[in-house]
Amino acid sequence: MGGQAAPGLPFVFPRMAQEIMQSDWFPLAPTPGLVSLEVRVTGRVQGVGFRYFTLEVARRLGLAGYVMNTRDGGVRAYAEGAQGSLEQFLRALQQGPGGARVREVQITWGAAIGAHSTFSIQSTL
Repeated sequence: MGGQAAPGLPFVFPRMAQEIMQSDWFPLAPTPGLVSLEVRVTGRVQGVGFRYFTLEVARRLGLAGYVMNTRDGGVRAYAEGAQGSLEQFLRALQQGPGGARVREVQITWGAAIGAHSTFSIQSTL
């Protein structure tokens, strides 16, 4: 099951890898039954454990996605899951952890695309 060297590369790709590389790439499609929620939170939300709070809430609710600090002092979260779970997630973020002072929450609902399998903390945007 050998393959041939790819142009400009000195090694041989196995046949299966060549087929994968040559297959058509389709963008991720909406995941039936799931929705997405993007949340931008401003106020006193950095330095108070907001991302770890968000991570715990998301994991408890079985959501996939991420949370990160933003350079403007806010927090951004993206989550996918069942509508009811995302509504609970949103209510929790509107309150935040004990030391937070949430001033504004901007939300955007959308179709889930299945881009994340777990919920994680990402680097500052």
